[in-house]
Amino acid sequence: MKNGQGGVKLSFVVISVVALGVSAWFNQAQAAQLGTCNTTLIAKLAE
Repeated sequence: MKNGQGGVKLSFVVISVVALGVSAWFNQAQAAQLGTCNTTLIAKLAE
C-alpha cells in the first residue's frame, strides 16, 4: 500500500466516525428536548 492511500483511508474513516457521532448526538438531543428546544429553534430560523 502506498503512503497516500493509507492517508486517504484514514481520513475517510475519521470523517465517517465524526459524521456518525454528530448524527447520533443530534438525534439524542432532538429526542431529549423534543418540543421546547426545536420549537424555539424553528421560531428563530423563521424570523
